[in-house]
Amino acid sequence: MEKKCFACARKVSMSKYCFYHAQAFDNLTEHYKRWVEAYGTISWRDFLYKLLQMNETGIWVKDVIVVELKG
Repeated sequence: MEKKCFACARKVSMSKYCFYHAQAFDNLTEHYKRWVEAYGTISWRDFLYKLLQMNETGIWVKDVIVVELKG
């Protein structure tokens, strides 16, 4: 049985996300590190909620945020 991306119906190989959503997840984790360095302590969930509310956050990233907040 072929695996599907947790955020869409695309095929995946090694990740729980397709290529596009995996890039978005990688960007999220990298930006989270920068936020912690710049602003001090912020939880992963709080970071995700803040980004989810921002108009500047792209759709691929928002898709990943929704999945991550469910888990």
